[in-house]
Amino acid sequence: HKRSGHVGGCGITDSVSQWMEQIQNSALDEEEVDSKQIKDTDDSSRHKTKKLPKKYRPSEKEEKRWKSHNVEENETPYDKYSREANTRSGRSKRATRPKEENKNTCSLFIETDPLIWRHITEQVGFDPEKTREEILSLIAHHVTAVNYIYRDTKFDGRVEHRNIKFEVQRIKIDDDTPCKPNYQGEPNPFCMENIDVSNFLNLHSLGNHEDFCLAYVFTYRDFTGGTLGLAWVASASGASGGICEKYKTYTETVGGMYQSTKRSLNTGIITFVNYNSRVPPKVSQLTLAHEIGHNFGSPHDYPADCRPGGLNGNYIMFASATSGDRPNNSKFSSCSVGNISNVLDAIEDKKKRNCFEVSEGAFCGNKIVEAGEECDCGYDDDECTDKCCYPRVVGELESIKNDSAKGCQRKARTQCSPSQGPCCSSETCRFVPASHNVRCKSESDCAWSSTCDGRSPECPPAPPKENKTRCNEGTQLCINGECTGSICLEWNLQECFLTSHLIQNIDKRRLCELACQNGTDPESCRSTSEFAHLVGLPPGGISLRPGSPCDNFQGYCDVFFKCRAVDAEGPLARLKNMLFNRETLNTVAQWVQEYWWACMLMGILFIIFMGIFIKCCAVHTPSSNPKKPPARRFSETLRRPINTLRRMRHPHGQGHGAGVPSRPGPSRGPAHGYGEGRGQYYAPKASAPPRPELYASAYTDRMDRNAFHMRQHKV
Repeated sequence: HKRSGHVGGCGITDSVSQWMEQIQNSALDEEEVDSKQIKDTDDSSRHKTKKLPKKYRPSEKEEKRWKSHNVEENETPYDKYSREANTRSGRSKRATRPKEENKNTCSLFIETDPLIWRHITEQVGFDPEKTREEILSLIAHHVTAVNYIYRDTKFDGRVEHRNIKFEVQRIKIDDDTPCKPNYQGEPNPFCMENIDVSNFLNLHSLGNHEDFCLAYVFTYRDFTGGTLGLAWVASASGASGGICEKYKTYTETVGGMYQSTKRSLNTGIITFVNYNSRVPPKVSQLTLAHEIGHNFGSPHDYPADCRPGGLNGNYIMFASATSGDRPNNSKFSSCSVGNISNVLDAIEDKKKRNCFEVSEGAFCGNKIVEAGEECDCGYDDDECTDKCCYPRVVGELESIKNDSAKGCQRKARTQCSPSQGPCCSSETCRFVPASHNVRCKSESDCAWSSTCDGRSPECPPAPPKENKTRCNEGTQLCINGECTGSICLEWNLQECFLTSHLIQNIDKRRLCELACQNGTDPESCRSTSEFAHLVGLPPGGISLRPGSPCDNFQGYCDVFFKCRAVDAEGPLARLKNMLFNRETLNTVAQWVQEYWWACMLMGILFIIFMGIFIKCCAVHTPSSNPKKPPARRFSETLRRPINTLRRMRHPHGQGHGAGVPSRPGPSRGPAHGYGEGRGQYYAPKASAPPRPELYASAYTDRMDRNAFHMRQHKV
């Protein structure tokens, strides 16, 4: 489902929902696909297929990328990220073999596309190293925030599901080199800029991600409608998709033809831009939690009990994104907890694949420095460009130099690693001195720039600007270095919403005006346009930015500054619920029991009407039977309805051609046969040759081309 709006909604359309459901319900049986593949391969290929039935099967691009890797003789390239490879070459774990109930960790594969690389590299002065560090920091902060949310939620169905965790096991950062016009190498499909959110998710889903619990792409694309994310929704039974889903074959209709494509539906995407503005960190973190909630089986919050709004705000799975500053914004509603618990129960009952693992604490090789790691530069020598740190798989040359070398540890005589932060020199492996005055963080609306202090590899916290400094284009205030305060605080007021249920017939444009109130008194809520002249604001006051919530979180502002209602179900689903709800069906049943005679009468009248309708349409329906008269046109029936009625009573006509009234007298030609009915229709009003001459060729040679000509053209 899509997550829309800066604080807009998961604006999924009916067409996108229908497409996703069609794909999820079209999975082919795995045994059926395997048997078909076996028939198309020789004995040697069958042997290879049976040898590794559950390993990571990469795309052609990944295989090309991995050909240069140092792989063991008996190890295939796609063993690289498998559990066996990680266990074989990884560090020894503290615990013994874990129990089944300790498997509560969902492994993540996160990829960033060239567009987010392009955006961040512009912010850091086109420095590739700093760009990678910023992206890794972005990923780490978002996964940490999601862990806090899911860890503190009790998903208790028939089984208690507690302490759900997420661990990043692989990160892939795409730079924008393949997107340049003169690039000659392997193209990156993510370079396409003008692609909508559903096609972007589909593009990501074409890769094989079954070795991971979930696979996500972070991008910087301004999707239409303010969409912030999209993900496949899991189901407790039936449809494919969501967590732990395998790489399978799905069918869909493209251009009227069936097409089979292999996909991974354990995927999702989020974007960090909305209406040409960078999404605040809280909003993007909640967007990731929201989309993962879809992967875990929760649709949008429904009914109204699970989307209360008000001062406490809405929950994570509300159809519209939330601002993140209300108590409920970072919690799951009871509806979402129940839906997610059902999917986790299905996994526990082995109705769905279980890919949850025992938490390893820190996963060496994901390029994120976690607890217990000195550094983390990647999986192997191909990924690790850091000369200060050992990768997870230590190369042979490094092992010879230092037999005690271990993955994710710094090399001898080094003070730090660039993977620890931007204030570590990649050349000297030492802290960047304060005298170099290296800026590690740029100035923002609410914080000054920060420079390396020579005491740590991490960037020192940026000094915050004065509280109540205006930010976000003058619509908010800085509080403790973050742009989180309402501008109403500047006048000792509280921000409020102009609502449609309190103000009758209010203009949708007014709903997108920023409003303030005295304390908690909702009756004092006034738009800033009403007191703009008193506080020095421009005429018209302050408008909420596109994507901001409006009408008490029941809508979001579009680019025209009009409040658009959030529809969690979609118009078709809403119509279905209105027509087929229990109350409506009971009312219809009672009416049928009371007025049964009217139902019978309507049934009889319907049958009579259909008979007349079919009879009328019969004379307008073309027939390949040469003994049938030609089909009449509707325009002729409208001009001369009497002729059509005669035609219905005398279908064979006996010379009653279309459009010419019958005349008494002898037959003027054959009543039946090839060309019947067309002799009168095509006969000229002037004197004409006798009938037998006109139709001579039609009777002597029915396959003659002239006879065919006579049927198609007027004489």
